[in-house]
Amino acid sequence: MANTALYAVAIGTIVVVGLTFGIPLFFAEYFPWQSLYKQRHGRPTVLTKSYKGRTVLITGANGAFGSRAAKLFAHRDVETLVLVDVRDCGGVKQEIEAELSDAGKPKPNILVWQADLMSFAGCRELGKKARELKNLDHVLMTAGILAFNRRESPEGWETSIQVNFLSGALVSLLFLPLLKSSPSNPSPPVLTFVTTFGIYPSSFTMGVPKTGSYLKKLSNNKEGMEQAHQYGRSKGLLLYFARELAARVSATADLHKVTINSADPGSAWTPLTNPNQAKLIPRLIMNFGARDPQICATALVNGVSVSADAHGKIMQDFDTAPYPPFMVRESGRKAQQRVWEETRRELESKVPEVKAIYEMLDQ
Repeated sequence: MANTALYAVAIGTIVVVGLTFGIPLFFAEYFPWQSLYKQRHGRPTVLTKSYKGRTVLITGANGAFGSRAAKLFAHRDVETLVLVDVRDCGGVKQEIEAELSDAGKPKPNILVWQADLMSFAGCRELGKKARELKNLDHVLMTAGILAFNRRESPEGWETSIQVNFLSGALVSLLFLPLLKSSPSNPSPPVLTFVTTFGIYPSSFTMGVPKTGSYLKKLSNNKEGMEQAHQYGRSKGLLLYFARELAARVSATADLHKVTINSADPGSAWTPLTNPNQAKLIPRLIMNFGARDPQICATALVNGVSVSADAHGKIMQDFDTAPYPPFMVRESGRKAQQRVWEETRRELESKVPEVKAIYEMLDQ
């Protein structure tokens, strides 16, 4: 009888300890709700008063975040504003010019470029156009897709992996030698990737295989649960790439000083995410953290307007955010190297001109 009571106490203690420490660890790993709560109630304002004389390029400029970010720059004296999207951004340009006319403000030079990032050819064309720019102070990479059904790109990759990761990585490399501050800009030029909370709940599906291609493993996914995590998985790959790119830029003596970082805008109901309204769990998660898209765009504008001390960091409203726990561990560092190496092989085989950029980053 005494032994039974002792066993019961021991089991009870184990359960209590497990719940006390296990549940917080679980949430920290897969669902850090405090971050969502903080963003929902965050109200960032644009910190930079003027972008006079500067050039800003925004990919995904037709999107809810990209279009609003473009207007924030336009209302703050930006000289050249480049709007990039797979769809014509002429409507966004007209809206910006009308708003500025009503406000009695000068109009920037607004360039509208169409680029289909579903293929490497579209990325190469965008890189070629960007060479026309005299300066390139701020690059905000908001282009992305949320694919609810599995499809493959012309390059043979699942479309989320293609657009959100591979094409984003390629465009950043093609832009890297072109980043140059205008005379009026006291800080190094900034290239900002857009990251997401969605990486956390997707992380348990991002295990690295012992053999074979890691990228192909994530691309050759199944419909259903795996496809539902493709957005987070593709953004996880991009965050690995962004951190490695920042580290290599810091170590490259021949490259003029540039800032590479990521920014988390928070969540919002937009045309991209509206299909989740019909899905219970995604809807509950979104409603817990969702805020006005204008606030999200403001966070992104601040993220791409930082000084050099934000290099390699994740920006979130007025603060920096930590990398997900699985990326901080040694296994995450190894996965990052694998992502870098596999991405390099794919891009160099399809886009020959990127080889020189990789070689520069090897120094």
